[in-house]
Amino acid sequence: MKSLILSQLIILGAGLCLHASAATPATVKISNRSGENICFQPETALEYSRVTAPDTLITINDSPAYYRLVSADGTFYPVFISPGSTTDITVANDGVTVAGSNEKINRFIKDNAYICRTPKSIKTYSPEWVDYNERAIASLDSLIDASGFDGEFAAMHKLYNRYTFLNQRLGGLTLAKAFRPGGKKIEIGEDFYNFLDTLKFTDSRILAIPKWFNVVNSALETKESRGLLPVDNDNYMSIFANAIENEKVRSHYLTDLLALTLKRNYLNDFSRQLPTVKALITDADARSRLSALEKEYAEKAAAEANVSAGTQMPEFTFKDVDGKEYAFSDFKGDYVILDFWFTGCAPCRAEMPYFDEVAKAFDGRGVKFISLSVDTGEELYAAWEKIIREKPHTPGVLSVNLPDGFNSPLLGKLNIHGVPRIMLIDRDGKIVESYAKRPSDPKLRQQLENLTKEGR
Repeated sequence: MKSLILSQLIILGAGLCLHASAATPATVKISNRSGENICFQPETALEYSRVTAPDTLITINDSPAYYRLVSADGTFYPVFISPGSTTDITVANDGVTVAGSNEKINRFIKDNAYICRTPKSIKTYSPEWVDYNERAIASLDSLIDASGFDGEFAAMHKLYNRYTFLNQRLGGLTLAKAFRPGGKKIEIGEDFYNFLDTLKFTDSRILAIPKWFNVVNSALETKESRGLLPVDNDNYMSIFANAIENEKVRSHYLTDLLALTLKRNYLNDFSRQLPTVKALITDADARSRLSALEKEYAEKAAAEANVSAGTQMPEFTFKDVDGKEYAFSDFKGDYVILDFWFTGCAPCRAEMPYFDEVAKAFDGRGVKFISLSVDTGEELYAAWEKIIREKPHTPGVLSVNLPDGFNSPLLGKLNIHGVPRIMLIDRDGKIVESYAKRPSDPKLRQQLENLTKEGR
């Protein structure tokens, strides 16, 4: 038997980890008789973790937790792990069986899976879609109550189904907007977000729910964008945190948000926000992450020193669709928002309407918005040119292409390895934010309001 410790599979930050260091370890035995590669991992894992040995014994220290086994044909089998439990998984050519301490639970989850799927006749995100899913969750709640399961699991699995729906309702809509064909608007009812008025995060059991952080963060960001929370670029983390009633959830939310901030390279945010939220991180396991996050920040800050605030922006040139050439220095005296993007980037395209909206709001106020395409090659350049020629002109927006695109030396100088990437430059051509907020984030508009008002 081969021993395999899956601590590396526990994804800190965006998933099921309870950080319960005192939990009794659980064991999972996998007997693979199929001769095919299979995978076993937390539901939140982004990459497949293959199990190749015929017999594998896995120790899991963080629990309770939702895992999944992925068979060779891509079928998902849910596996719930509780503290101190034993789970026996047998994979054969004729299917997968899951036995052990939670056999009844795992059979129930498999037979009563909630995946937020509605009939094709129901329009996604319509009131009928919301009602259908609410009724489906209520029906599953009744089945859970009638099952005779332990109260702790029953409560947790109800949250699991609820958060699956919330994740689709919040995150799914955002994703759908990013990939909408031709910028087609997604219609939602006026009351679509009314549930946010009463949505509370009071139960620490949600920390065991896959994508709990996605749901909480999307809810708080949506509240902010809808005026239910104040917009404050300097203190938004503490505002978000104080909207969470449960102390443990608040603590883990903040450490996960700080980790996400580092992932997005919002280094100014990290250094600015950490002193104000440190006292709000009271849970011991959450606090234990802070030193690692601070170390990561220091390493990233050193790596990004060449584009830190106050650094002079390098000179470069770009051209519009008619071939007119501009130099970046031509815009000295104005604040500049640089949006690096390319036509094949769905999130980039999704930000374009917001980019135009913010540009309209600041037209004539000393801010220049430069939409800088990095499309290269005849095909991509033609696609960019078609978009720009067909798109109505927005006052204050200059749509241009960067010669050599992703091969341009400029991108190396600015540490740009992916798009969209927004930069904010001051009137003297110095970097204010190397990784500025996206135009869809109201905090970018607030930052520009403050800068133009102060005349800095």
